[in-house]
Amino acid sequence: MTTDEPVAESTSVPRRPGRPRDARHDEAILAATLAILRRDGYRGLTIDGVAAEAGVGRPTIYRRWPSKPALVVAALVHAARLAVPDIDTGSLRRDLIAVQRHQVELMNSPDNRRVTAGLVADLAADPDLAETYVSRYLAPRRAAVWQVLRRGVDRGELAADVDFAFAYDLLVGPLFMRAVVWGEPLTADAAEKTADVILAAFAPRS
Repeated sequence: MTTDEPVAESTSVPRRPGRPRDARHDEAILAATLAILRRDGYRGLTIDGVAAEAGVGRPTIYRRWPSKPALVVAALVHAARLAVPDIDTGSLRRDLIAVQRHQVELMNSPDNRRVTAGLVADLAADPDLAETYVSRYLAPRRAAVWQVLRRGVDRGELAADVDFAFAYDLLVGPLFMRAVVWGEPLTADAAEKTADVILAAFAPRS
């Protein structure tokens, strides 16, 4: 058995119902996961290592997260305050700037840059990690931004045939390249610049 395989629980002894889940364990496990990611990277993280650092048993982790990728993504979501602000100011530009400012704050975090840079190399080699990362970490962010873009279309601020996926890539791509690939801090006006790119590229045609 590898160190990252869940431990099968005995079926001969029935589990006692109603045992409350200790939220302190959740916090300890997620904090330990982040600490190891920052120190050793994704490849250096094991369930055994997380259990030792958090002071819990492996079954305690597996009762909460079924695999290493699921645990890593949960830790990233926990650390990143994943939720995109649900803002509807009545103006697409103001909405996009609010969303982008949140993204700039996230990408300017040194911890986020280090962990993301380490994960990128592993995504292609680990389909399980890639699927979990996309579905739980990236997809909710993209869906929230698409709602902002949809309101812009409905208000006539964007062309009706705008490609939402491409527009999202234009919003996130420059921030990712500057912060993660080049390792440079994002400037205060990055939110405004990227929002204005969308407005200029996809304005309604007269």
